[in-house]
Amino acid sequence: MRAEQDEASALLDGLDLDTLLGALTRGRGYDAALRDPPGRRGWSDIQPASVNFLQLEQRIDRLARLLSINKGQPGASVAILAPLGPEAVVAILASLRAGLSPLMLPLHANELELLKLIEASGAVMALGVSRFGPERPLLTLRNLAMRAFSTRFVGGFGPDVPDGVAPLDTLMGSAELHPLPDRLERPELQVIDANAFDAPARVSERAVLGKALEISRALKPTTSSRIVTALIGGDLAALASGPGMALLTGVELLPLGLFSLGDLQACMEGGRSVHLVLPGAMEPALAHSRLAGHPALASLVFVQREPERTYPAIDRPDIAVVDIEVCSAAEIAVVRRQLPEA
Repeated sequence: MRAEQDEASALLDGLDLDTLLGALTRGRGYDAALRDPPGRRGWSDIQPASVNFLQLEQRIDRLARLLSINKGQPGASVAILAPLGPEAVVAILASLRAGLSPLMLPLHANELELLKLIEASGAVMALGVSRFGPERPLLTLRNLAMRAFSTRFVGGFGPDVPDGVAPLDTLMGSAELHPLPDRLERPELQVIDANAFDAPARVSERAVLGKALEISRALKPTTSSRIVTALIGGDLAALASGPGMALLTGVELLPLGLFSLGDLQACMEGGRSVHLVLPGAMEPALAHSRLAGHPALASLVFVQREPERTYPAIDRPDIAVVDIEVCSAAEIAVVRRQLPEA
C-alpha cells in the first residue's frame, strides 16, 4: 500500500487540471472531451452538442479572461449554480485559471440556504445556466446578488439570460484580447455537503486528481471508452469520478444532467465501452433493469452517501465495480468491490 501511495505521489507531482488539459489539447485536440446527452434540450433549452479538447481549452481561456476583468483578489470565490456538465466544467477550470476559487452550489437548496453559502464563501462572482428542468438558476443568482454584498458580477450560460445578468456565451466571443493575470498560485476548490449545507470546505486539485487516479486504476479506462455520470453536484466524489478522471485519462465525459433512462440507454449505444457513475441509491433499480447486462458496460462506480444500505449485487463478474464511500464533501474512500475475473 505504501508503495502504491509513493507511486501515485510521484505521478501527480507538478500536475493540475490545466496541465492535463494542455497536454490533451496538444496531443488529441480534435477528440471529443465533453458530450451532451441526446435529451438535453428538453431540460435546458440547449441543443445537445459535443466539445473537443481544443474547443474546451478555448472556452475556458475566454471565460478566464472575462472573469479577470472583474479583478477579484487572488483566491476569491466564484459561485456556480449549474449541474456538473459542460458549463460547470468550463466555469470551474476558468475560475482556477483566473486565480479564483470555484464553489459549486447545490441545485436543490432554497434561496436562503444558497445565500448563507454565498456569504460564507464571500463569492465575488456568480455563474449559472438559464434553465435546469423547472428551475431558473440565473433568476435565483440575480436575486441573491442583490442581497449578498460581496457578489458584484453575475454571468449566465444559455439562450435565455435575464436582464441584469451578463450573457457569457456572447461575451466570451470577444474576450480573447483581455489579459490573464500573471501566473498565480493555484487556488483550492470549494465543496459543499449536499445534505447538511455546511460552510464550504476546501480541496486541492491534487486531492481531486489523487482520488481520480485511485478510481481509474480500478477501472482501467481506455481512450476509446467514455465516462457516463448521473451525478450533478460538485463535491469531491463527483469531481473525482467525473471531470477529474476524464482529464486524467483523456476519456470522453458524458454528464447526464437530469436523469433519464432513455438518455442513459442512448449513451450506452454506439460501440464504446462505458464506465457508468451512479448514486448508490440507484443500484437496486439498475440491478433489476436490462441495462445491467448491456454489453457496452465496462465498469460501475456507485457513490454511497448513506452509512447503512442494502443492495442486490450486480451479477457481472466480467466488469469492475467500485464504491465511493462519502465521508464528507471533501473526504471520500475508494473501495474496489469487484474486479473483473481473469
